[in-house]
Amino acid sequence: MKSIKTAYLLVVHKNPDLVNEFIAQLLQNGDCDIYIHIDKKNESISKDIVRNEHVFVCSEYEVRWGSFEIVKAAIELMRAANAADKGYTHFYFGSGQDLLVKKGLYGHLADNPEKIFMQIYREVTKRDRASARYRIRWPRKYMIRNDRHFYRFVRIWMQMLCKIGIVCHPNRIELNNPVKFYTGSTWFIAPIEVMRYILDYIDDNPDYCMFWEDSLASDLMFFQTIVMNSPYACNVTDGLMYVRWGETFATRNHPQDVTIEDDKYIEAGNYFCARKFDCNREAIDYYLRKTASGGCEEDCGDR
Repeated sequence: MKSIKTAYLLVVHKNPDLVNEFIAQLLQNGDCDIYIHIDKKNESISKDIVRNEHVFVCSEYEVRWGSFEIVKAAIELMRAANAADKGYTHFYFGSGQDLLVKKGLYGHLADNPEKIFMQIYREVTKRDRASARYRIRWPRKYMIRNDRHFYRFVRIWMQMLCKIGIVCHPNRIELNNPVKFYTGSTWFIAPIEVMRYILDYIDDNPDYCMFWEDSLASDLMFFQTIVMNSPYACNVTDGLMYVRWGETFATRNHPQDVTIEDDKYIEAGNYFCARKFDCNREAIDYYLRKTASGGCEEDCGDR
């Protein structure tokens, strides 16, 4: 079996205690290093993050909801991992609210060494509402996460207009190398050569980053589009991240806290990690025990 070494790239904005638990879990489950970007708005939590020879921490960007800064933070972490040149076979892009929820991730990666575990939803055309994410230059004031805020309804209205060809605040930057656009899940795991391809693509096509600068939710399209227009597209398969989305108007765009009850879906699916973990201490403890050395057969076996 091929030896796996992973660079975990995590964007973090709160709850350093949970981040430290995730770090300990990752270090216990395989050969890895952890690269963390802390939202500059909450840079003060940096002092609470555990430090050792496997943990790198930076805080370069203020990550606003829906903004391009989350992609910039990811690129910063990719560059740090690439510069470290520590023989990584894979990289994981995730958040500080993730946990491993099942043993066997490294074995799965070793069995599928060329696979890119990135959930792609679809190709996006100009008739797709999601095209508004890049066809519009979104004013900063519209980056409001509150789903009941007036600006959410303005965003919906602008997206629907874009779908029928009326583009407010159009993005006038044209790509030198036109691409087909794709949307998918933010979080993914891929071989390290894919990360190097992404960095080379960005360096060779500086207009690509400029194109996305004032976009909306670019984390759902930026890397997905690069990968799906690359020679690696044929290696893309479903993601390994379990997420349970809300079902109401106010929650359907947000991942809900993972619970112990979700374990039956995790076990039935091809999931090795999950988000988000926030306030449910019972679930956090359960999955930490489940993935610990020796397992938790006595506590978890009947779930």
